[in-house]
Amino acid sequence: MDLTNFPNLLIAGVYYLFTGVMIFFSLFGVYILTRYGESKMLSLFVSIIYSIFFLSLLANSYNSLQKIL
Repeated sequence: MDLTNFPNLLIAGVYYLFTGVMIFFSLFGVYILTRYGESKMLSLFVSIIYSIFFLSLLANSYNSLQKIL
């Protein structure tokens, strides 16, 4: 990643800001689901599936960022 020029730095900053907000809300959502879910086992299963999906989405978006920059 070449972060020496301003447009690349701006794109990376917006990406990391958006990713940070998404991570915060995802962690909050998983916490609410596991804390207040009706069935603890179902809540845990859904949280694990969501986490795997979210991490794969995050890895793909980071690879896209590297290709852009």
